[in-house]
Amino acid sequence: MKILVTGDSHIGALNRGLQQLLAARKTDRSVDISILPLGGGHLLPTPFFRDAGDHAEMVAPDYQRHMSRLPPASPKFDAVVLSMPLWPMRVQHQITWGKFALAEHLEGRKTISHLVFKTLVLQDQKYVLELIDLLGRIGIPVAAVSPPRMFRDHSTLKFLPATQARTCFDTYLEIMKAELKARSVPVIDLPRNCCDAEGFMLQKFRHEDPEDEHHANAEFGALMVSAVERWAVSDLAAGRRKKLLPWRGSDS
Repeated sequence: MKILVTGDSHIGALNRGLQQLLAARKTDRSVDISILPLGGGHLLPTPFFRDAGDHAEMVAPDYQRHMSRLPPASPKFDAVVLSMPLWPMRVQHQITWGKFALAEHLEGRKTISHLVFKTLVLQDQKYVLELIDLLGRIGIPVAAVSPPRMFRDHSTLKFLPATQARTCFDTYLEIMKAELKARSVPVIDLPRNCCDAEGFMLQKFRHEDPEDEHHANAEFGALMVSAVERWAVSDLAAGRRKKLLPWRGSDS
């Protein structure tokens, strides 16, 4: 099976992890994973693609430099895994710098409801969800791969209590996982042993650059690539055998 993994800047850790696994010969030979970056996540809340009928044509110049269309015309892929729908930090920044608080009274902050927060989340992911709908319409199986959770030293924690930051982060994920479930898009989530008891990422998965506060390292990337492989071998292959999914990719 040929799987394309693409999306935001968290793709970098996945790519480095894949290279580690290939060098150690620890990949599943029945799954051929290609990792192609799309670009920075700051463009995802904008109309970054055009519906071209049988594919999405990238219109954001930064994305065009990496990929002109999704799915690519060649080679054919059996599924697309997106690193896009599960990164809450854009909305969390709105909460932090806008001096808001989600469903909690905090001094110096205006409380917003879950309904208002959900509106922010769906605005943030509007075009990603439209892309997922397009891929589903043309018969491309789609999954979402999880980025890392927050590390304990993330800059937002200097301005928000840890419980409020986690509430925002986790509520965003709950909203998006419900949207994905409604579209029959599976989530390839991170293993539980990546986080501490309070849900923060373990420091051993921090990016190799100590100045990078929210990307993960190659070790985390390797874990997630292996999780993508397990999903492909179990759920995706099972769906193919049972003919529950439309297939347009290769037979390898």
